[in-house]
Amino acid sequence: MQQRLALRVRRRRVQTRDIVTWLAGILSFALLVYVMVGIARQIIAAPPALRLVLVHDIPLPSGLGASSAGTRDPLAPGVEVPFDRFDFQAYDPQIHRLFIAHTGPNPDRLTLAQIKFDPATDGHIIVFDTLQQRVVGRVNIPHVSGITVAGDSGKVYASDADDNIVYAIDEKTLAAKPIELNENESPDAISYDPRDHRIFVSNPGTPANPDKSANVDRKNQNVVVIDTTTDQVVAKINIGNLPRLPEEHVPTLKDSQIPTFGYDLGHSKYDNVQHRVFVVTQVLPDADSPNPNILPPLGAAELMAIDPVSAEVVQRLLLPATCLTPHGMALDTEQEIAFISCVEVDSSRGIGPNLVRVDLRAMTVIPADPRQMRLAPVPDIVVIDHTVHVLLVGCRGGISVFDERAGSFHKLNDYQPGKNTHSIALDEESQYIYMPMVVGGRPVLRVVRYNPHGV
Repeated sequence: MQQRLALRVRRRRVQTRDIVTWLAGILSFALLVYVMVGIARQIIAAPPALRLVLVHDIPLPSGLGASSAGTRDPLAPGVEVPFDRFDFQAYDPQIHRLFIAHTGPNPDRLTLAQIKFDPATDGHIIVFDTLQQRVVGRVNIPHVSGITVAGDSGKVYASDADDNIVYAIDEKTLAAKPIELNENESPDAISYDPRDHRIFVSNPGTPANPDKSANVDRKNQNVVVIDTTTDQVVAKINIGNLPRLPEEHVPTLKDSQIPTFGYDLGHSKYDNVQHRVFVVTQVLPDADSPNPNILPPLGAAELMAIDPVSAEVVQRLLLPATCLTPHGMALDTEQEIAFISCVEVDSSRGIGPNLVRVDLRAMTVIPADPRQMRLAPVPDIVVIDHTVHVLLVGCRGGISVFDERAGSFHKLNDYQPGKNTHSIALDEESQYIYMPMVVGGRPVLRVVRYNPHGV
């Protein structure tokens, strides 16, 4: 009897093992079929298209142009030079010309590196024809940072930050006329008011004697106003000596409400609806601090509104504390919303680069979760494609894309169409996005098309 029971138990165990083996085999076979079907689908089915689709790369001249070794043609494709970089771009859709600030190498850094260069051709403006898709001209202005088009006057304005000069450039002849500013003003971003024919130049200033102090004199922190009909400076709006706002808890001068180290100035934009010029600012920290990673004061970033006729600051708005160093900006004048990119990172407070929206009619910040407004690293230039209602933020670490339709605002994704993509320009007619960069040791203009059906 016991032997029969033992035999039955063994048979049951064998049957159980057989069932488990069969089930394992079936599951393994099913898994193999699933994997093979997945691989087949990837081979047969095309991957989903991205929103930013590469069109082509167009070679650009070297940052030193004709002064580069072996180069005779200033428009010929060049090679990367040490400390090479690009800055602002400005597009004139009437003549289909794109003006690209190719700043070239910084002369101070070249001197430290014991590299020879020609100061007269250190950097330039590339003139690119978007219909022909080729470089058609070059303006030999060194150290160009800001640049804007005054299309109704047939001029382009470019700021030479190192030499404290704004150049008025004839779009047809490319002849450049210098407009000299005060020493150490260091002109940067430029915006144009076509109604009053004025340009507004953000001057963050530069230290007068860096060996003694890295702080900028507050008198050099200005917005300079230039009349485009005469190309003369007609006003200067001093930002550096404005009093702090009551909510800004920052060090001030003795017996004064003026921030000790003044304000940094970012991009400015003209609003043709309210007839105002808006500029972003940030109260500065002590640049002589022994802390090499010192950040600006928290909760001391602003959006300032300027009356372009009286050349006065008429309104100031405190930006959220999560916005450290507002820099790039674009305006949607249909919705009357300003989009502002905030650059700095404060990991101790969980603050990263993010986007801030401002309702310009009410002059109030539109509430948002900063985590939903996160930008790629080191944001810079902001542009809006009004035809498809998309916002693009050019960052050093990629392009952040948002759906900016009224009532539907949300982030779409971050894309990396290249390295150091902070400078972007848009042709809304062709849906082409232009990004100058260095690829494989050569400066190129990467042309990308926006695909609204991409992912």
